[in-house]
Amino acid sequence: MISIRKVRELTLGRPSGAAGTQHISAASSLVRHRDNLYIVADDELGLAVFPAEGTEDGYMIQILEGRLSHDADARSEDKADLESVALLDAFGDHEHGALLALGSGSGPKRNRGALIPLREDGSPSDDHHLVDLDPLYAKLMDDLKDLNVEGAAVRGDVLTLLQRGNSAKGPNARIDLDLTNTLKSLEREEPLAPDSVRGISEYPLGQSHGVDLCFSDASSLHDGRLVFSCSAEDSASSGSDGATVSSAVGIMDEDGDVTTLEEIDGAVKLEGVAAYLNGEDIEIFLVTDADDPKVASPLYATEL
Repeated sequence: MISIRKVRELTLGRPSGAAGTQHISAASSLVRHRDNLYIVADDELGLAVFPAEGTEDGYMIQILEGRLSHDADARSEDKADLESVALLDAFGDHEHGALLALGSGSGPKRNRGALIPLREDGSPSDDHHLVDLDPLYAKLMDDLKDLNVEGAAVRGDVLTLLQRGNSAKGPNARIDLDLTNTLKSLEREEPLAPDSVRGISEYPLGQSHGVDLCFSDASSLHDGRLVFSCSAEDSASSGSDGATVSSAVGIMDEDGDVTTLEEIDGAVKLEGVAAYLNGEDIEIFLVTDADDPKVASPLYATEL
């Protein structure tokens, strides 16, 4: 059993985003880079930036066009469902790297993402652009009928996506995309190519209290391992929320085998993970979805 400690709440310096609140309430994925944490929320069209240390308020920039309703039900119907964000090293004209935010693909309005180039100091630039995921996701749905991409991370020469499998038609899966082809598409501002798919591997993660554990995010380590979060959520399909029974953190080795899977102490709904090596330890940041627009998502930390 892994113990986690609360670091802060994800509060913003000014009211931002669809709900007009001064916090993030539906945090879904995060990346740690230099002195910042970058977070996407599934009911927002923006990227939130927070300091990796301390409790200063963060800020949000809009990365997808459009406007979402303040009404929670209407927002849920129209949301882009940004569920994953990955850090890309320098490529093409993006000499300081970039962030790639991806929609889940769990509905027709959720097949878009955004590329956000980074400045020299690691902060996000204003030169972000839309990423069309339709062709790639259509290809993936040939094998994964109930597509729900929840995590993304670069591992060597592949961009790994994690499919959340809380549906009879959509198993947990690791999707490997050829990184070179993917970066070429991003540099040319073209849709992500279906022929970038290298392979799809299913991952049964077992159950907690009779409910399947399902992927919720991914973060790569410099040694080639992949840290992932997962949760057991008692919902009828991948597109609806249910009661969270438990969550866990796992490690996948370079060959794709799950070598570690430990539950979190407490019934929290883990949605995002950012991990990095600190000597022999793996330091981990975690975010959860508050499932209530009036409540700020918390940031947690732990070590393995």
